[in-house]
Amino acid sequence: MVPRSVLPVPGQAGRAVLAGLTTGVLALVCGAPYWREHVLSGLLTCAGCAAFGAAGGLLVGTGDRRRRTGVLLLVGSVCGSLAWLASWNSGIWPMISFYGQGALYVLAGCAVLLYPSGRPTGRPERAWVLYAIVVLIVGQLMVQLVSRPEWNGLDPDVFWPNLASERWIFDRTIGVVIAAQLVLVVWYLVLLVRGARRLSELERPGTLPVLLATGVTGGAAAVLTVQTDAWTDLDALLAFYVSFNAIAIAIPLAVLSGVLRERWREVEAPNRVVRMTSATTSVATVRDALASALRDPALELLFWAPAEQSYVDRAGRLVRRPVDRTATTGRWWVEARTDERLPLALVALDERLRLRPAMVDAVLRAGSQALLTAQLQAVATAHLKQVLAAQARVEERETAERQRLQNDLRDGAQRQLVALSAQLTRLADNGLPEPVRLVAVSCRDEVRATIDDLQALARGLHPPVLRTHGLRAALLGVADRLGLAVDLAVDTGRQPPAVEATAYFALCEGLTNVAKYAPDARVRIEVAEVGGWLHGTVTDDGPGGARVMPGGGLAGITERIRALHGWATVESAVGAGTRLRVSLPCD
Repeated sequence: MVPRSVLPVPGQAGRAVLAGLTTGVLALVCGAPYWREHVLSGLLTCAGCAAFGAAGGLLVGTGDRRRRTGVLLLVGSVCGSLAWLASWNSGIWPMISFYGQGALYVLAGCAVLLYPSGRPTGRPERAWVLYAIVVLIVGQLMVQLVSRPEWNGLDPDVFWPNLASERWIFDRTIGVVIAAQLVLVVWYLVLLVRGARRLSELERPGTLPVLLATGVTGGAAAVLTVQTDAWTDLDALLAFYVSFNAIAIAIPLAVLSGVLRERWREVEAPNRVVRMTSATTSVATVRDALASALRDPALELLFWAPAEQSYVDRAGRLVRRPVDRTATTGRWWVEARTDERLPLALVALDERLRLRPAMVDAVLRAGSQALLTAQLQAVATAHLKQVLAAQARVEERETAERQRLQNDLRDGAQRQLVALSAQLTRLADNGLPEPVRLVAVSCRDEVRATIDDLQALARGLHPPVLRTHGLRAALLGVADRLGLAVDLAVDTGRQPPAVEATAYFALCEGLTNVAKYAPDARVRIEVAEVGGWLHGTVTDDGPGGARVMPGGGLAGITERIRALHGWATVESAVGAGTRLRVSLPCD
């Protein structure tokens, strides 16, 4: 099992509340002069700062990659609270205020870009962060360097790093900074859309609301920046801060709701596995239950086979070194073990589930008994496949051996007997005395009869017509030799030699039984390939009553068909004729 992660528990929730209260009180203190006349705005703003702090504190306590987003939100909430120092309008506080607000934008924007993976997803995101620092921090410095405090709506006596005092330079600088901020917002919205499209099914429920709330906040901030006098009037600036905080509160609320939703999923996911596997337990059911609980449709399962000291997949195929596939598939392979710490299964998960190790652990623990049952089924399937594969190999070797014997008979004994028959014929035609000639003719006839027997035996081993012309021609030849009137319908191309030979001998056995027990019956043979299977039937209108007897011809044919993973049935009610059905996989 995977190590258990630290998730939000009451103690961590308490620390998150403490962080929220701290940032809220900080905002209350920093904006005290403004709150005296704007109580409702003060309550709304302090609540917004507290929400940012609480969301950041909660994510910091998760202990996973979301912690980085939490740290940025927490620091950003402090910077947002410090932005209200401008309301004091004295000393160094206004300058700290402006940098605090810029830092809030940078930190909050970066936090959302990191959410929930904990790292930037590409170069555009990293470039945006650098550009945001230049526009929001360096741009603010440039505005201060070319302006006087009173041009910004501040008291002339505040601390201000002024280098030039040309009003037109100040106005042009503000215009450039506003234009750069608009570019920054548009760029950010594009990144949010790009990130939303890349969200997996696992991430979408908790992350999409955060991206949506951030996009709305960014767009509103751009509109407010253009349409207000926040750059030159302190009251307008503070009113802008209030409006921005009222909209931006949607971001921490979306984060908080996402964390709570993820927590509920972690509680619900194990119960879902238990519900889905309580009625019936199979390899497919267990796999579907785990995939549903973890929201990973591509989830894969490999089961440990102790006898082979290897893993098998759901179909029972051996997988020698499955862990090596991690580098190529990009999946996260998690090992599930029994209570005795014995290997049980390997589960291939979405890489993003690394952010939810506790949920993965809980789900695998809840499904451990179902996994154990599925393991037994998968191992049994693997053993059955090995047995069937061994039988198929034996059947293929037998087919090859029959073909070799046929060739040996044709090229060896049959050729020698033909030569002997020719010699006896010449001997009988050379004017020998009648008694000797009669003996020579008798010997020639016996040799010819032996040749016919060898040819019949060779055809039984592996008829050449089957190899050269396929099932239709081979079955017609058998029917002609048996003297049966056969209605033949063959709708298939050539098949692998082992499949063709097995189908041929099975259908020949049916024809032989008809010739033996119902020689006057009408016979129909149908052969067709459907869905990767070769189906053949031999039907007659004879007296019926045929039975599959141990050691009989039909029993032997059934065993050969099963060796190739096929099946055969005999329907033969008394007075209703007989029907032999054969089905073989074509691959």
